[in-house]
Amino acid sequence: MMNNGFISPLKFLSLSFCLTCLPSNTQGINIYPPIITSNQQQQNKQTESPEVGLEIIGSPSLNRLVIPMYRYTGECPGFSKGIVKASFTSTAFPPSRDRRVIVRNVSRGVASDPFPFTDRDYSRGRGSQITEITIGSGHDGQFLIVRQGENDFDYTIKEKNTIVDQGTFTAYVETTTIVEEKNKVPTTKRVCPGNRIDDPLGIINLLGSIICDKEMHEVTVYECPSYPDVTR
Repeated sequence: MMNNGFISPLKFLSLSFCLTCLPSNTQGINIYPPIITSNQQQQNKQTESPEVGLEIIGSPSLNRLVIPMYRYTGECPGFSKGIVKASFTSTAFPPSRDRRVIVRNVSRGVASDPFPFTDRDYSRGRGSQITEITIGSGHDGQFLIVRQGENDFDYTIKEKNTIVDQGTFTAYVETTTIVEEKNKVPTTKRVCPGNRIDDPLGIINLLGSIICDKEMHEVTVYECPSYPDVTR
């Protein structure tokens, strides 16, 4: 107790002892996070939902496709569909030696005999061999066909002749229109000023030239380019 402004000897000794119990630098205390072992990390990965579907080249999103549609204006109006490139991926069953994957679009509104499908190598890397995807209504040997909106897919992963996984996933497809002006372009052609001479093969000889009874000459004509149904 206080006595004329002084602390009693007993309380002074008690206070001094408690002060020596404190760390020399209380601000230097570090709290470390718990150590996670590799086994725990593997268990965490196994409990996470696996990612499966189409990984679009150049896009961070899984199962979201934006397909360009080209509309041409100017002297040569026209239209052409674009493509996106994608690969199938599955975190639960990644690529491995001798594996292939078949992906089918089984959505309503697409032809079902057969369903649009792609059969791709799935033996290395993070995903399958790249496939090109475009808008359509039925199977195409060059492209995997989708429609606008939600598309339902099923897939089968095989290792040689053994099925190692089967499942389904949904992908969403939208389009974006790209407008380009197209005008006639000059083209040089060889013309026959006289009469064409027919032969047993028609008017084209074995060298691929028109047979003409006079000397041929070149002219420049302006023509519109032809547009493919699908522009790569």
